[in-house]
Amino acid sequence: MTEGNAKARELQTRSSLSMMSRLSFMMFLQYFVQGAYQPVVTVYVLKTLHFTESQAGAFSAMLSVGPLIAPFFVGQMVDRYFATERVLAVFHLLGGVLMLALYTQTAFWPVIILGTLYSVLYVPTMMLTNALAFRHLRNRELEFPWVRLFGTIGFMVPAYLVEFWWLWGLEGETLNRARGIVFAFSGIVGVVMAVYCMTLPKTPPEPNETRKYAPGAAVQQLLTKHFLALVVISFFIAIAHKFFWFWNSPFLRAILDSGGIEGAYEQSLSSIGQFCEIFVMAGLGFAIRRFGFKWTMVAGTIAYAVRCLMFAAVFSLDPAFSGKLAIAIIGQALHGFCFGCFLAAGYMYVDKAAPSDLRGSMQTLYGTFVVAVGLFVGGFVSGEVGRLFSTGTGDSLTRDWTSIWLSCAAFSSVCVVLFALFFPGRTPTEESVVA
Repeated sequence: MTEGNAKARELQTRSSLSMMSRLSFMMFLQYFVQGAYQPVVTVYVLKTLHFTESQAGAFSAMLSVGPLIAPFFVGQMVDRYFATERVLAVFHLLGGVLMLALYTQTAFWPVIILGTLYSVLYVPTMMLTNALAFRHLRNRELEFPWVRLFGTIGFMVPAYLVEFWWLWGLEGETLNRARGIVFAFSGIVGVVMAVYCMTLPKTPPEPNETRKYAPGAAVQQLLTKHFLALVVISFFIAIAHKFFWFWNSPFLRAILDSGGIEGAYEQSLSSIGQFCEIFVMAGLGFAIRRFGFKWTMVAGTIAYAVRCLMFAAVFSLDPAFSGKLAIAIIGQALHGFCFGCFLAAGYMYVDKAAPSDLRGSMQTLYGTFVVAVGLFVGGFVSGEVGRLFSTGTGDSLTRDWTSIWLSCAAFSSVCVVLFALFFPGRTPTEESVVA
């Protein structure tokens, strides 16, 4: 083959700049919606709404409970009946309206109910945007990480929009009352995303006459060792993932308070993890080619454990405020490896293993165990661990941050061992899965 033919063949396996741009902006809006509220929602419900740790844990869990029905409903919709971009548009429109309603509520049960309904609509869209991107990218293994990193950028942007504009200069109760604006930002951008979804590439179902019920066929894939190992271990990793997001903002708030800093900086400090994630996602395809899925994902599980150990050291070593902040910042940066090397790589692995007519259902099924069941359980676990290691109420409340983070570190370490032992090193092909 001549050099000219080789270059021409390489160009044919690349997606167009137009397609890459459209999918990248889709990811930007998709994760802007989540990035507006997720990094600070625990601080909001604890300090503004005055929820208890258990109530905050219940609310956090409810933000993940909706997709429990996803594999048996949403997957069937996109794999058999409706175009993916239209399902995304409807879900984001309704979700945006619910988030705007949530912005106006302060009582426990209305917040819980609206949060639950919102999760039914939003969380499946995370898997559906992945499936849509995989469908239209020509070189998914190399191009998906680049497209997905714009979701990371979208997740980061609200931190600076909210904290350095809307909340800038506010302190104390004034700051606590104003924090709810994150739900309004999320709702507005959700409606914008709904409109944009109607401009996305057409993604109709790809029916297979021998497999009428797509989610049922996807569940069959659990019979294969590689998919079962991935789903089970991802469930436990999801608990650790939720633990981080649940306690990260109160933990950062405690560090800032120890240095006498009263302004809102938790969200921007948290965004350091997304900065790191950009570089991890940019190199993820190359890492998978070089080390394979197994060892790339083992590195991700190790990052979960190391991050928790670093957080546990902040108050146990008790350095000066600058030292506390430095350790916390390094721990935040590890989030890029946690997400990129495990969760994003997991979605890529599922796409590689799935038959073409089941990709939507298998992405949704995997996302249910990662995003729904694991995070649902993780919300309650996080709240109860915090309650166990907290004493006092109100201004006299103190938390044993060392014990809180060591609990998650121990749990994450078990995941490292299980994944290394039971996840196969060979990447399956579509022909190797259950027919």
